Amino acid sequence: MKTVASIDIGTNTILLLIARVERGKIKPLLERETIVRLGEGLQKNRVLSEEAIQRAICTLTQYLTLCQRKGVEEIFALGTHPLREAKNSNTFLKRVKKDLNLPIEVISGKEEARLSFLSVAKDLKEIDHSLYVVDVGGGSTEFILGKAEQVRQWVSLPIGSVRFTEQFLHSDPIKEKEWNEMEKKIEKSLTKIPLPKDLFTMVAVGGTATTLASIELGLRKFLPKKIHHFELKKEALERQLWLYRSKTILQRRKIPGLPPARADVIPAGSAILYKAMEYTGSDSIMINCHGIRYGLLYEKLNL
Repeated sequence: MKTVASIDIGTNTILLLIARVERGKIKPLLERETIVRLGEGLQKNRVLSEEAIQRAICTLTQYLTLCQRKGVEEIFALGTHPLREAKNSNTFLKRVKKDLNLPIEVISGKEEARLSFLSVAKDLKEIDHSLYVVDVGGGSTEFILGKAEQVRQWVSLPIGSVRFTEQFLHSDPIKEKEWNEMEKKIEKSLTKIPLPKDLFTMVAVGGTATTLASIELGLRKFLPKKIHHFELKKEALERQLWLYRSKTILQRRKIPGLPPARADVIPAGSAILYKAMEYTGSDSIMINCHGIRYGLLYEKLNL
């Protein structure tokens, strides 16, 4: 029996999973999501801002304290899109290593897709047909098609909730012209994703997906047990899109199930997921609370 942790550093959030490994299985002990916006302004400036770096280091410091309290024996940390794209990512990595003694592995889009798929495939072993995993992130979105832990096709696209909010959605409430321009960009990008040729189950991981489920369920607090494996209907997601477009950011912050810090980026994230469902002909999508941080433990510990 061993207590381990994984940390996933993305464009919008930094995620922590502390788990006990028993008989080859991961038993979660504690999970945290902090909206840090490490990639804030990255698309425009190509660098991580000092403010964003400080927010990330503060969050990582808190996570390491939690790990110490829980008796974590080994920590695995990885970085995705913002640390691949930023010109000064090495500066950030060196500061974290020096100040916190935490090495961070920056993974490729291919590796990000593989770990996302692995986390879902391990969780849904009973499904014997293809899985189509969609991971909507802040800076990029991964689309992975595979079966029985084997990835068949994948693509990582530069479309994300933070990226597209900064690029297109400048008005509050959102203007129709801005929304239409964003939708056209999403639709054009989706022509590059693989299309399943046989029976498949579409699964969404990541903060956008779990937030949409939480909103649909009207949850006042985040409850993974209710959200994990929740089936989100396309019609329900379409209703949510109209809700976000009709409200200001301040009004969105009052929506049950929507963390206030996500109120500005949830329209873009949900639009990406909706258009993906539309393009693949999916009437519903299964929400999965696992993700890269689970896939990382499966891989590092050979589970």
